[in-house]
Amino acid sequence: MFRKRNVVCAIEFGTSKICVLLGEVGSRGEVANIIGMGSEYCPGAVIKGEIADMDRATEALSKALERADRISGGELVNCPLLTVLVSGCGIESRQSKGIVTVKNANGVITEAEKNEANENAKVFALGSGREIINTSTSYYLVDNRRVSNPLHQSGRQLEAWVHVIHALSSRIENYRTVIANAGVENVNIEPVFAPLAAGFGIVSELEKENGSLLIDLGAGTTEYLVHFDRGIYASGIVQLGWEHVANDLSIGLKLHIDSCRRLLESGQLENAIKEKQQELEFTGSGGKKRKIPLSAFEMIVDARLREIFEIVRRQLKEKEAPSALGAGGILTGGGAYYFRSRELFSDIFDLNCRVGLPSDAAGVELDSPRFSAIWGALKVAAYFYHAFGIAPESGFNKLITKVSRFLGKGE
Repeated sequence: MFRKRNVVCAIEFGTSKICVLLGEVGSRGEVANIIGMGSEYCPGAVIKGEIADMDRATEALSKALERADRISGGELVNCPLLTVLVSGCGIESRQSKGIVTVKNANGVITEAEKNEANENAKVFALGSGREIINTSTSYYLVDNRRVSNPLHQSGRQLEAWVHVIHALSSRIENYRTVIANAGVENVNIEPVFAPLAAGFGIVSELEKENGSLLIDLGAGTTEYLVHFDRGIYASGIVQLGWEHVANDLSIGLKLHIDSCRRLLESGQLENAIKEKQQELEFTGSGGKKRKIPLSAFEMIVDARLREIFEIVRRQLKEKEAPSALGAGGILTGGGAYYFRSRELFSDIFDLNCRVGLPSDAAGVELDSPRFSAIWGALKVAAYFYHAFGIAPESGFNKLITKVSRFLGKGE
């Protein structure tokens, strides 16, 4: 008799392709093995993190799911829980405070007060048509004294500061509709904001504790996340990405955008800069050769990357995020490949920077920063599966009191 495998799934709707991962859950809630992977090229189906063409997205997802299922040996049918990466969708975040008066006779904080404070932090006016998708504890105050864990502390008042991420319900529902139309049935679908997933996938516990800035430089959008003292203090999204760099090169230098994409993705531009070449040669549609100074490419790429990082820096300042980040920066996403991305990151934020990628994935080769977010989403799904046995009925955002630890708040 064959043993039924404990299987979870993660889906990423990217700007150029849709990707699916299937993983087997281990005994400790880890992804023991990636058992299936599928991707399908579908430019135009997703724009800036949102589904622009439902039919094309459904068709592409169906093919990606079929490929992943075939590689796994038909294990998709055993998957009760699926996480889907979300970006765009009018996503906003805030630090919210929940207050509880400690009424125990002995004045000691219990799990009940802690849970109530966390829940109270999520009670605020969201606005019409919005829903909370993710939450994570930032820190606690006991009688205005900051603590990592309030349990068993004596005090009269407990405050829970919680990082809350919310989005437009209608746009989140588009993800669910596409997944359902692709043939996925009887599966709990849980949205995860992309940088939260990437943080869970590639940021170490030491980096979360000492403070770090994660930036996911994707094709259509750039997302960011600040960890500090094992809590999440800020997150956000900038509607610019690596595709805008290629577009700038195309317009500024009058080149076909596909040529610009290849130039960036192949490493040709990076190699030319490192070799101190003076110019690059291109062949036009009529066969005429054209030489372009390398300095023109450098100027355009650097200008756009600086703009993206400066926007992130301004948003972090507006959110009053901690700036003393001892662990430095983690750059991931497709834009992390380009060597100047790391240099400019360090320059703008005055932080050391490393490139983050899924170094602990087993079963399928994911040795690329492009897979950081979906790898993290698969690990989130595995954690939930292990913690609850089946998909959590109350939804990702309502589980903070039990599983806030996985998003960065250790107990």
